[in-house]
Amino acid sequence: MNTPDNKIRYKKNSRQGTEELKGKIKQLRSQINDLEREKYMFRGLLDTIPDNIYFKDRNSGFIMVSKAGIAWFGAKKLEDIIGKTDFDIFTSEHAQEAFDDEQRIMNTNTPLINKEEKETWEDGSVTWVSTSKVPLKDAKNRITGIVGISRNITEKKQTEAKLKRYRENLEKSKQETDNILKNVEEGLFLLDNNLTVASQHSYELIHIMNEKKPANKNFIDLLENKISQNNLELTQRYLDLLFIDKHDETMLEQMNPLTEVEFKNNKQIKYLTFRFRRVRNSRNNITGLIATVNDVTKEVNLARSLAEQKADSKRRMDWLLSILNIDPTMLKEFVASVQDEMARVDRIMQSLVSSKKQKELLEAIYRSIHTIKGNASLLELEFFVEQAHRIEDVIESLREKRHLGTEAKKILSGQVKGIYKTYDELNELIDHISNIQYQFRPKRSYEHQVLIKSIKDLIERLSKKYNKNATLDHKSLSGNIIPYHHRLLIRDILVQLVRNSLYHGLEVPAIRKALKKSKNGRITITGKIRNNNFILIYEDDGRGIDVNRLKKQALSSGRWSESEINKWKAKELLDSIYVQGISTADSADETGGRGVGMNIIKQKIDKIGGHIEIETKQNQFTRFTLTIPSEKR
Repeated sequence: MNTPDNKIRYKKNSRQGTEELKGKIKQLRSQINDLEREKYMFRGLLDTIPDNIYFKDRNSGFIMVSKAGIAWFGAKKLEDIIGKTDFDIFTSEHAQEAFDDEQRIMNTNTPLINKEEKETWEDGSVTWVSTSKVPLKDAKNRITGIVGISRNITEKKQTEAKLKRYRENLEKSKQETDNILKNVEEGLFLLDNNLTVASQHSYELIHIMNEKKPANKNFIDLLENKISQNNLELTQRYLDLLFIDKHDETMLEQMNPLTEVEFKNNKQIKYLTFRFRRVRNSRNNITGLIATVNDVTKEVNLARSLAEQKADSKRRMDWLLSILNIDPTMLKEFVASVQDEMARVDRIMQSLVSSKKQKELLEAIYRSIHTIKGNASLLELEFFVEQAHRIEDVIESLREKRHLGTEAKKILSGQVKGIYKTYDELNELIDHISNIQYQFRPKRSYEHQVLIKSIKDLIERLSKKYNKNATLDHKSLSGNIIPYHHRLLIRDILVQLVRNSLYHGLEVPAIRKALKKSKNGRITITGKIRNNNFILIYEDDGRGIDVNRLKKQALSSGRWSESEINKWKAKELLDSIYVQGISTADSADETGGRGVGMNIIKQKIDKIGGHIEIETKQNQFTRFTLTIPSEKR
């Protein structure tokens, strides 16, 4: 019976049912929205992730593929891939391997993690991926397929191949040169746009850079005080440019200042080579740099060693050619002379620092070195001439010091050791080619011929050097009357006087022509015996000695007062040429101009009881008459 109460209850129940239905509909719509959102997010993930993600059924057929995977497989849209298998895309060999892996995964419920797979495409190109695959399960935990992710590691493989070839080349170089790199270890690390080293890096980076914790540190700070300040600044600029996309990376590599750069750490010096490449994101924006560093110390040292050996071989060959053109007797005399002079230098060096007569001792060393230089010049041993000249330069700088301490002695000793080393090497070379120290002394007439020839050669060589012309007249110098025990002294004297003539005395052809002289300057050497003395007369027809210039030099030297010098006669002014440091030259070179040569001659002549007389006339001649006792004192 449809009573009013029943009607009320019916309406009430009807309203409740409607509300419940609305609630269920609302809940269902919410679930649908959630599913749509999840589907959207899932699709968004597949569309944006750079790795290849794919889902397959039990038969290894594709049922879903990420956007990157679609492009990787060479398709334009998802529908081109759905339902296909690897046999439709890859070579049969690769497809079969993938199929076997996937069936094993589904049958054993065992995932496959990070397997490197080589892929060969239809066009013959080869790529590599790192693949992980796991079983795909439904709501009831039943395996319905697999889900996989593949990451492109082709560049890594190519880099590894390059590194392998690089190591192979290094090994080959090692075998050829006997001491090249055993193993080249490489440091790998990433730099962000602040040049901060990433937390992940190779272990070798620690070893190569001697840095225990390089991660999260600024790269420039890591190099601070380990490379030169100039290289550090260039490195900062270079890396900054690498982050500017408009600059070509290949061109910039040529500006890399960290190629074979000297790297100092804890007093250890090594040589490192850094290489940098840009890292880009999916939008092709530069996000950082990947860097490699190699220790190339052995390579650099080997290259330097080979260069030094090559230079040394060339130097020895030059020496050999020089020696072969020198008369054995004169070469033997030169070696003996160097030995005597260096023994004298060695004795002086032992007491140089403690002596109160440092200046005098320094001058004595200078005279010995100058003598060696003159004798080396006579024989055209330019390597000895240059070395001796460098020592003279050092002594010149030391003359300005009031007191010579251990540091000054150390500097001078280093130069003197160079002479010793050259002497030893020269002596060794002579032993190898001629065993010269055991030769018999030839006839004096032959020795005289050799002396004259060497003097002529010296005149010719210096004439070319200073653009002058000069001839030698030696008809009145007989070798038979030269005291044999003074032959080396006479040779030293003639060498110094010839050098003075070509450097100071003789004029260039244009000036001689203006003075109505012959274009060839003339040097005359005469010898005779008088009162048991050997008289050596040396004359050149040059400009003569400028006594006014000598006077100015004497005044500027500070050795004498002006009033004292003004009282000097011409002879006293001429005699000042024997004082060390007094010279008529404007400048000095390896031939002369230091004001020491005549000082050496005077001392040697005085030591044996001889004497020198000078005659000169402006623009006409300069004549030295040397009286040398025939008997040995």
